[in-house]
Amino acid sequence: MKTIIAACSIALLLSAAQIPPARAQKSEAGLLAAWEQAQKSDPSTLKFEKVNDRQYHFATKRFPFDGEVLVRNAVVEDFSAVNQDGISMGTVEVELQGATDGFYRTYARSYTQWNTSNTLYWEPKSQQWLTSQKYFQQVRSRIPVQAVWPALMGFGWLGILVFILVVLLFSLSRYNGKLKVINQRSERTLQISERNGQIAERNAQIFEQGLKLQEANAKVFQEMLAELKKMSKGS
Repeated sequence: MKTIIAACSIALLLSAAQIPPARAQKSEAGLLAAWEQAQKSDPSTLKFEKVNDRQYHFATKRFPFDGEVLVRNAVVEDFSAVNQDGISMGTVEVELQGATDGFYRTYARSYTQWNTSNTLYWEPKSQQWLTSQKYFQQVRSRIPVQAVWPALMGFGWLGILVFILVVLLFSLSRYNGKLKVINQRSERTLQISERNGQIAERNAQIFEQGLKLQEANAKVFQEMLAELKKMSKGS
């Protein structure tokens, strides 16, 4: 009996060892777990200990702070529908307990640098949250600058001149596009001005006709008064 129990125990241990670790999730809980790990892994972090749910004791070399950090919100924004790489973004909104407006003004730059670590990016291929630094490293690695530049240098100065010419042509095409839009707007403005001038001229003609009509009415009225006076004298 003991032999059977021991065998079952060994089998359970072996099966547990073969269970793969839980993968990161594109969720609020997964974002918070990745954020905690990113804060602990930051070389500038002196202390990062969880005190309570969404409450941590935090100290850093970036700026003079040794106190509690409260997580006020965690937002996961899914851009997979509009992003060809399926990248989504997660932001952990925090509050440094006791930090004043003067603190944020004095250490604005260092605080902003640290605050970028509160934004992570979900990478669907590896199924994990990436820090801003790792994400932008991946973005830069996709740009084939290191491959294009040696190819250009292989042609010597001709390659460099071709590169400069391509940049100039691209800039000129963008400038021509903007110039075309400006010309179209200018033509439209001129048309509107001409139309407004025609309307103003038409209004002046109508006004002049109105004055003439008033003069004619006044003349008729005077003639009627004169006739009435004659009739009254005759009677």
